[in-house]
Amino acid sequence: MKRFLLLFVISFLVHSCARVGSPVGGPKDTLAPKFLSSNIDTTRINVKRDIHELRLDFDEYVTLKDINKNLIISPPIKNIKRILPSNIANKFVLIQWTDTLQANTTYNFNFGNSIADNNESNILRYFNFAFSTGDKLDDLYISGEVKDAMQIKKKTGTNENKLVVGLYQ
Repeated sequence: MKRFLLLFVISFLVHSCARVGSPVGGPKDTLAPKFLSSNIDTTRINVKRDIHELRLDFDEYVTLKDINKNLIISPPIKNIKRILPSNIANKFVLIQWTDTLQANTTYNFNFGNSIADNNESNILRYFNFAFSTGDKLDDLYISGEVKDAMQIKKKTGTNENKLVVGLYQ
């Protein structure tokens, strides 16, 4: 009888210690991912022309949203082999290509609104990464006027007022 009573008390204590429920968690994540580092030297100049990938590391898991629509590489790199992450979140973005880079050229990777954190989809807006195969980093700014942009807007029937203009050799 004492054994039965002891067993009953122990099982009651063990059972009452465990509580069924979901973990509370912390505050909602409202911050976009932060860029930490890249495989390209922090000076971003005199980058070797024979590199074939750009890796960008972030402080949290990221996903890419509409990368084909948002990513603008200037000047264009034609043979993009792979862009990661594709289906699964990762703490880095990787772009691989097969072309050899041009000499004395500043390359700009504009990700638009494509980089977002995995949990809350907070977007890292208009993230740019630039590097140069020459000894200076071009600021990629020129002033002027685009005269035909409104004609394009009227022909397409869109109310979008954001246009990208690129200059190439």
